[in-house]
Amino acid sequence: MKAQDSGSAPSVCLVCGHVYPLFDANVRIPIGGMETRAALFGRGLAATNRWYVSFVVSDFGQPFLTRHEDIDFRVYQPVYRRAGRNVFPRLRKRRWFPALNLDQSDLKLLWQIPLIATWLMFPALFFPGFWRALKPDVVCCFGNNAITAEVIADCHHLGIRTILCIASDKDLSSDYRPGNRQPNHYGMPKWKGHYALTHADRIVVQTASQREALKRHFGRDAMLIRNPVHASPDDPQRWLPRRQREFVLWVGRADDFNKRPMLFLELARDCPDLEFVLIASRTDEAAFLALEQARPANMRLLDHVPPHEIWNHLRRARVFVNTSKFEGFPNTFLQSAVMGVPIVSLEVDPDGMLSRHGCGICATGDTRTMREAVVKLCADSVRADALAAACHRYVLERHEAGGRIVELETCIADLATGPEPERPHWWAQLSRFA
Repeated sequence: MKAQDSGSAPSVCLVCGHVYPLFDANVRIPIGGMETRAALFGRGLAATNRWYVSFVVSDFGQPFLTRHEDIDFRVYQPVYRRAGRNVFPRLRKRRWFPALNLDQSDLKLLWQIPLIATWLMFPALFFPGFWRALKPDVVCCFGNNAITAEVIADCHHLGIRTILCIASDKDLSSDYRPGNRQPNHYGMPKWKGHYALTHADRIVVQTASQREALKRHFGRDAMLIRNPVHASPDDPQRWLPRRQREFVLWVGRADDFNKRPMLFLELARDCPDLEFVLIASRTDEAAFLALEQARPANMRLLDHVPPHEIWNHLRRARVFVNTSKFEGFPNTFLQSAVMGVPIVSLEVDPDGMLSRHGCGICATGDTRTMREAVVKLCADSVRADALAAACHRYVLERHEAGGRIVELETCIADLATGPEPERPHWWAQLSRFA
């Protein structure tokens, strides 16, 4: 497939590994709020017709270049991944060396393994070539993760401007320091998190508290662009009446470290007179199996719901519950606002949205308070309607997608037309993370 000819339009490349399933229904893997946010921004920028928009994504077995909705999608580092499609699955099965069956795929290993080894030994020499060929005006990375650090490093070598869009509050961990090789929960050495935060040309945060954390821990300022959602003043006209709503809802990953769905399961067990639905992506098979085994009779457990079907579950929900330790700004809060679902959160309350602005109830970490709030909202339609209406007004004013897309476009345009970033000296470029 031939990529779009960008002509004279400035080029922005969005990097978000797992966003691809939101554009190709044939790929069924879990996605979250970060991917939803990136997809909405990508579609919004493309719709202006002022930018050549492309995405760099992970390898799900799709062609290395595809096109959906007038946006080009490229698999990250295709030369490296082309060999990796044969080598890496074999290495995962064999700890020491890929098993040989003397077929055509095995013969390819004779050059694929040395190729991958060479790239890994000299990353500063080979990996930046991907971006040198694309020549984007701006690269915008979502989430502070290992891929983001690599992309920022490679673009730094070439003088390509970069933006880092913070996702979770954990993207700004105070222990992200130079030389800290301890891995975070997702396996990334913490020094890479520090590298991304100190080398991106611009940083975009979701909340005022994230902006303060960035200043406090890393001495940098950021542009605040709140999470976008398509909201309309007439949304409440389509809300399902409270008496027709069916269940208390939880949506997220099967992740005991942060999302903690087992707390929702315990809530269901403590409220036998209410119906509960838990939608949990199988990101942790052991955690998901534990949920299956412990599930009470009044709770349904769903393991894969396409993103567009989440809206229907929210429409039928009496209350939405969040049990996370930390978030950025939960996309599910925005979706709940659009569908008129009152929010009860165990701990997460971004910028005081729930407690200070009356958009829901935050239990400040107390599970008993969370349970009492859920029971009361299911019994009190007037209170539930009042919280839902306040939340919708808040989201419409601060998170409506059109305004947020304009803000991001302004940030990108300002960076694209500004002075070129200084490139490291040639001897520094011998190291990938110069």
